[in-house]
Amino acid sequence: MNSAITPVPVDGDYVVGLAQELIRIPAENPPGDCSGMADRILAELKSIGVENITTHEYEAGMPNFIIQTGDGGPGGHFVIGGHMDTVPVHPEEVDAWEVPPFSGELKNGEIWGRGAADMKGALASTIGALKALRDEKITINGTLTWVLLSDGEKGDYYGAQSLVNNGVFRELGGDMVLYTESTGNNIIRSFKGRVFFEVKVRGRSVHVSVPEKGVNAIEKMAKIIDAFRAERIAPPPHPFLGPGTLAFSTIKGGSAVNVVGGRCSATFDVRMLPGQTSAGVKEKLEGILAELAQDDPELDASVEIMPSGAREVTEIAEEEPVVQLMEQVVPAVRGTPNEYLPGIESPGALRLFIENGIPGVFFGPGEFISEAHLPNERVPAKNLVDAAGMFATAARAHCNG
Repeated sequence: MNSAITPVPVDGDYVVGLAQELIRIPAENPPGDCSGMADRILAELKSIGVENITTHEYEAGMPNFIIQTGDGGPGGHFVIGGHMDTVPVHPEEVDAWEVPPFSGELKNGEIWGRGAADMKGALASTIGALKALRDEKITINGTLTWVLLSDGEKGDYYGAQSLVNNGVFRELGGDMVLYTESTGNNIIRSFKGRVFFEVKVRGRSVHVSVPEKGVNAIEKMAKIIDAFRAERIAPPPHPFLGPGTLAFSTIKGGSAVNVVGGRCSATFDVRMLPGQTSAGVKEKLEGILAELAQDDPELDASVEIMPSGAREVTEIAEEEPVVQLMEQVVPAVRGTPNEYLPGIESPGALRLFIENGIPGVFFGPGEFISEAHLPNERVPAKNLVDAAGMFATAARAHCNG
């Protein structure tokens, strides 16, 4: 890595204008049709001389692209990832917009419209970075890859997950990835895991006039709910993610108002911190049930992870090269240092890159919590221009360093 990083100049007007154009092309998911967006992006890439593009389409209207530039030499392999689709504009929210949601209007230094922050703005920044490298006649002495995806807003099944299922990510390789979710051009490297549990209590039903002859599963469940506390299963709060949580979400039990409840079940959500696993959390919960059963021999309860209910913690270390690189690139481009941000609930497609051997972070323009998915979604134009400069500068530094 270069000891002194100098920024790659970018054409700010180009980035802003392209972002406005992309916002005007709907790509709402559902239904998930990204064909219009894809056509516009491919035409733009061709116009700036990027033509090494491979298409992978697993559902009509949801194409995915592996876009590459560089000489394929001994330099590094830098990857940028992003998705074309957006959440929908709900009809009941239209009146809450100050501008038409697909206008791409530039207002008070911000670009407004659905996808401005998540993540059409970042797509424009990525293309702006590719153009900047061409404009400055910078040869990539390695490989720069842009993984451009569909279905990012509905679980990645026809996007990143299908690429994984078909071996594309493994074949791709890559030293590091920036996944361009909205972070205000700051690093997010830690994400809580989550696991959905169901706890079941088996009692014995009797008529309510003789409750002492039965075993009230609902009353037993009340004791379990009181005992299942986040502080009993979680490590201390994380510096970026805060505390782990446990929250009950549904409960059902009993059969009639005049019958002691013989069965009761409840579901709950646990948000895990680094150092926790779904199996480890389950073991701790089973330990709590065992403690309760020692004091109450009539307690017959079990806890299980619900089908498809576990998503493990995702975190990469501060020492990872991608983190170290961006800690240098950010101040070189914008003049102020990186600010580590708390991870949101899910790393989305980034998790699939990491699981397939490509360590990475969330890093992109816009503010996710305050701007993405909301009426009046917008992104500062300077954020987009800075992002383009950061992407280009990071790619040059890693591939040519």
